[in-house]
Amino acid sequence: MKVVAYVIDLRADKTWIRTIEELKKLLLQSLGDKLLKIIALPSPKDRVYDSNLLIVVKDDRSNVVDSIIDSICKAEESMGLDGLISPLIVTENERRIIEGFLNYERDQ
Repeated sequence: MKVVAYVIDLRADKTWIRTIEELKKLLLQSLGDKLLKIIALPSPKDRVYDSNLLIVVKDDRSNVVDSIIDSICKAEESMGLDGLISPLIVTENERRIIEGFLNYERDQ
């Protein structure tokens, strides 16, 4: 059984955390084992490659991307939000991007 990585700074805004947790639930339902990692930056205002959330999938075909966008819309709607999540969707081959998100440090 493959374990899904889920990385979020617990010092982050609680609404941001709840939104990402809701999104994780929806993504697991819609993508199953195609979902490999979710890496959220500490704040929705933080950005790496103009995104605040990295979603790593087995393949990035259009049907997978469509499912992700649909799940993001549902997660935001359930929290009464709109346009908070700015995702970057990559495959596991994009190691430089994944490392960029994992090693992100906010300027103090």
